[in-house]
Amino acid sequence: MGKLRASEGIRSTNRRAPAERTISNRQIAELLALAGEKAEGYKRKAFFRAAHAAFVWPVETAELVESGRSLTELPSIGPFLAKEITGWINNPEFPTPPPVRRNFLTLAEADQILTIHPEMRARLKGDLQMHTEWSDGSGTIRDMADAAIGRGYEYISITDHTKGLKIAGGIDETQLAVQADEIQKINRDFENRGQKFQVLRSVELNLSPGGEGDLDCDFLRSLDLVLGSFHSKLRVTEDQTERYLAALENPCVHILGHPRGRIYELSHRLESELAARLRTRGGVGQGD
Repeated sequence: MGKLRASEGIRSTNRRAPAERTISNRQIAELLALAGEKAEGYKRKAFFRAAHAAFVWPVETAELVESGRSLTELPSIGPFLAKEITGWINNPEFPTPPPVRRNFLTLAEADQILTIHPEMRARLKGDLQMHTEWSDGSGTIRDMADAAIGRGYEYISITDHTKGLKIAGGIDETQLAVQADEIQKINRDFENRGQKFQVLRSVELNLSPGGEGDLDCDFLRSLDLVLGSFHSKLRVTEDQTERYLAALENPCVHILGHPRGRIYELSHRLESELAARLRTRGGVGQGD
C-alpha cells in the first residue's frame, strides 16, 4: 500500500473530546524532534525528517491507529518510527516546544477547523502563492489549475522563485516570458470551454535584505502580480523594521510573502516594529 497523501486522509466521525487529551500530530512532531536531538547518524535524520512530515500528514496518527491502519502509510514513517509513535499514542506526553518549533499548524488541524467551519472554506476563492516544476515545485501549471478547479477556486497565481534563489531553481526574465506564454494558452483553453477560471502571471520575487528584487522592474510590470519575499538573513536578531519598509516601498512588489520568515526548527521570526511604524506613517508611501 502506498503512502497517504494530503488528499487521501480518512475522515473520523468519532473525534475524541478535548478532555481526553489525545496526542496530536503537532505533539508527535515535537516528540520526534526531541528524540532526534538525542539520536545520532541516520536515526537522527529519520526523526527530524518525520518531525517535518508530521505537519503535512493528512490524518491524525491517533485516528489512524484507532482505525486499525498502519502508521507506515504516512510519509517518512517506517516500522521503527511507527513503533515509537504508537508507544507515544498509548502513553502520551505533551512537551512544550521551544520557540523555534512553536505555534505551527498541522494539516490535520487545519482540516478539522474547516470541517467544523465549512463557511471558511466556501470563502476561499483562490490561491496567490504556489510553485510549479518551473522552480522547486513538482506539478505543472495545468496540474495546479486543475487541482484548484477541483477545490472550487476561481483563480490561482503561479509564483515560482526568481533567479537569485538558485537553491530553489529560480528562473529569470526569459524563462518567465516563456512561462507567461504557457499560462496564456491555458487561460485561452479555459475561455474557449466557457470555464470561468484564470491563472495569473506572477512570480515570487527574491528580495535582498535591502528590499531590492532580483528581476528587472520594467519586466515585472508586465505580470499580473508580484509577490516579494525574503529568503536570506532570516536568523538575525536585530530589529528589521527598515528592511520591511524598504520591501513594502518597492514599486514592483504587490504583496510581501511570509513576512515573519519563520522556518520550523531553523529560524525564529524576524523582529520588527512594522505595525507601529505603519500606523504612525498612515500607510506605506506616506511621509514621516
